[in-house]
Amino acid sequence: MKRARLWACLRRHAAQLIVSIVVCASPALAQTGWWRTYGGTSTEWGYSAQQTSDGGYIVAGSTGSFGAGYRDVYLIKTNASGDTLWTRTYGGTDDDEGHSVQQTSDGGYVIAGETWSFGAGGDVYLVKTNASGDTLWTRTYGGTSSDDGFSARQTSDGGYVIAGQTMSFGAGVDVYLIKTNASGDTLWTRTCGGTNYDCGYWAQQTSDGGYVIAGL
Repeated sequence: MKRARLWACLRRHAAQLIVSIVVCASPALAQTGWWRTYGGTSTEWGYSAQQTSDGGYIVAGSTGSFGAGYRDVYLIKTNASGDTLWTRTYGGTDDDEGHSVQQTSDGGYVIAGETWSFGAGGDVYLVKTNASGDTLWTRTYGGTSSDDGFSARQTSDGGYVIAGQTMSFGAGVDVYLIKTNASGDTLWTRTCGGTNYDCGYWAQQTSDGGYVIAGL
């Protein structure tokens, strides 16, 4: 069984985990300012949270309680107190997950993750939304084996850089770097790693126009 698919099966049988945000009122006091939980009667996972330009928060993960499939990408927008303003789900009838979210320069959001509903099966999944979370476009990237996206960041040219892992290309399970234009169309891809397991969990554009990747 493919490694990514095995993890998906394990998660399906996990106990319920509800998304939460914990905000410290003061680093010196290390006191909890507030916390919230989000989700339904099944299992929810929260993988990424970022403060938004209005002082609220955007949370990305996956949900087994809502959406079209067994698991869907789950996006939650809150106000500054963590109260839900809206939620959205993205995906199809199979397993889909959102691992990273960033607010983009147009006020919308870009989400990176993995989809088993679209593409070749186990593909990197990129979702671009407007400020209300409505889908503007989606893209899948990868080959005939399992590929996953763990980080997406907007670049200075308005496009995106995605970091993750690939079992379809490279020397083994490799770091997978994808550069797209503003519409999510692939400009180039790169793999990094050896014959064992390598994965990129985070990527960002650097001041010289290149990229830095952190992973395993």
